[in-house]
Amino acid sequence: MSKKVVIEIPQRYIVSEGYAYGTLRCVGNESSRSSEGEPIPIEKLRKRAKEVSEEISRTYQGSEVLKELGEVYVMILGDPLLWDKLEKREKDGKISIRDVFEVRDYIVSLLVESGNPLIRERTDDIMNIFNKLVSAEENLQIRKGDVVYVEKLYPLDVVHFYRVGVGAILSREGSHTSHAAILAKSLEIPYMYGVPSLEAYCDSLVFVDALAGRIVVNPSNERGIKETILRYEEEKKLLEDYSKLRFEGLNVMANVGFLQEIEIAKKKGADGIGLFRTEFLFLNRDEPPSENEQFLVYKHALETFSPDRVVVRLLDVGGDKGIPYLELPREENPFLGVRGIRALIQNEDIFLTQLRALLRASPHGNLGILIPMVSKPSEVDYVRKIVEKIASELEIGELPDIGIMVEVPSVILSLDRFLGRVDFMSIGTNDLTQYLFAADRMSQYVSDYYNDEDEVVLKAIRLVVEGAKSAGIPVGICGELAGKVHMVKRLVEIGVTSLSVSSSRVPLIKKAVYEMKKGSE
Repeated sequence: MSKKVVIEIPQRYIVSEGYAYGTLRCVGNESSRSSEGEPIPIEKLRKRAKEVSEEISRTYQGSEVLKELGEVYVMILGDPLLWDKLEKREKDGKISIRDVFEVRDYIVSLLVESGNPLIRERTDDIMNIFNKLVSAEENLQIRKGDVVYVEKLYPLDVVHFYRVGVGAILSREGSHTSHAAILAKSLEIPYMYGVPSLEAYCDSLVFVDALAGRIVVNPSNERGIKETILRYEEEKKLLEDYSKLRFEGLNVMANVGFLQEIEIAKKKGADGIGLFRTEFLFLNRDEPPSENEQFLVYKHALETFSPDRVVVRLLDVGGDKGIPYLELPREENPFLGVRGIRALIQNEDIFLTQLRALLRASPHGNLGILIPMVSKPSEVDYVRKIVEKIASELEIGELPDIGIMVEVPSVILSLDRFLGRVDFMSIGTNDLTQYLFAADRMSQYVSDYYNDEDEVVLKAIRLVVEGAKSAGIPVGICGELAGKVHMVKRLVEIGVTSLSVSSSRVPLIKKAVYEMKKGSE
């Protein structure tokens, strides 16, 4: 019998949770194919493009995400600019693979320079579709239930694996925000990246635990594994029913950190977006997003969830993020420096652009504007004054609600000074905990001090809820604490009006709320 091997994967590399038990298949990426090779007849390339387009139109059905991806591929393959560039490089009716890839790189550069976030995020699609054009379909020996390992995962790969019915996907490279990762999460295929080479274990039986972050090669307890997977699948199906529930006086909302997660949150039954992080619009680029680019994103979120509330947090960054176009100092402790509203005040042009985009989008749904890292009432006054000025310029009569992140202790100790200034409050328990205990939540050396379940944290939450209640101001929780099932009862009893959690945990938290309310009847 082959030796059992256990490979631990850090939980931060888990994109989509779940279990799988099957044969490990190691798949070579077409993206690594050489640019050398026999020239391809241009007519053969056209024929191949038509075949791929027809296959995409026929098979990319079953969900909005798949349909959207399919439409993008077909659009790329029929783009006149693409074929004009290819035809200019043909010689004797043929084109070299190197020339095809150079055209590919040109198209990718245009997308990267585009101001539209929906387009910018398609660069992997372009790379993948060109690989499909210059190579015949591989006869991959992948069967239903197999576990697939690749160096880098592309969106087209995800769709292929989904259609086959693979049990899980593992990759060496990856990120949570790649289109392939988002697609895998949306299609609920267990997926982890950051996985070391598994070439030595190809064709072996493996058990993938994408909840704990573990890969077991040649596991011994087959019966126990199958029982675990069966139990998990049954619980998962039951949770789908809870996602449809609504509760009086309490909303279970979603934290959203990238564009495609809007649809995932809706699918999971979120009662709105309790924390829409806008940092993804500003990171990994050389210039800030335009007003129109931001407007399109905010409008999409608002329309998707209307009439439910979408709480958009203003840009929340500091000097640690290294954004080249922001004037931010390099600080020894950026978490206690210029970040959140402090950074926005120092970068007013970017701040004004974001507020204009938000106000333009506000008529399309139920918008709440959330101010990050507030420590003084004057910061709220500053934001509200600008909002009122821009709204007047845009002739917007009804202003969106303005709220604050409660994460700095000074806000709690001077709560009465904020009550007449804000429409709602959202407690960010992650930062609040680290500020209460003076313990960096990212430091392993003080991890024993960081405990968001401590009575001190709960007392702070209670002080905010009770103080805000007297003024009729709703208070929600948007930190990791909100997603802990065993803490739901305590938080609801304290009186919070919303729990905002990761999209995947919405059904689970709704189940916990339902069982708590049922038990109290």
